[in-house]
Amino acid sequence: MSDNKQRIPLKLPSLAFVVCLLISIACWVLVTFSKDYKMTYEYKLVCDNLPEGRKSVTASDTIIELTFNQKGLRYLAKPFTDKEKVVVVSVNDLIKPKHKVSVYTFTNKEMCDFLSTHNFGPELVAVSSPEVLTFYLR
Repeated sequence: MSDNKQRIPLKLPSLAFVVCLLISIACWVLVTFSKDYKMTYEYKLVCDNLPEGRKSVTASDTIIELTFNQKGLRYLAKPFTDKEKVVVVSVNDLIKPKHKVSVYTFTNKEMCDFLSTHNFGPELVAVSSPEVLTFYLR
């Protein structure tokens, strides 16, 4: 009776189907990774490099939101994938153009210009939050 069992033939996908599948996957990868992405991340603000004679600095906000313009796999780079995202700001470099006082206020545009020059480069599009960042030096 075992000889009388009919064997069900195993059909493999045709070569044309496999080729079409591979071409469609390649097209999907090409389209997906050629798009421009705007990614917004929260970063913890850490102040460093205080001016001479100053003991400490306090910022009005310790968390800032940064928006980046990335293309394809570049948004998987280290500054964007770290679990603990930290921005170290050199206070001395930040306040150089301002007059010597104890309170310094920066708009999000000024912070974006500074961070794109000193920390992140041209991928940084905007500082989404806060609108105004204030540093108090003692």
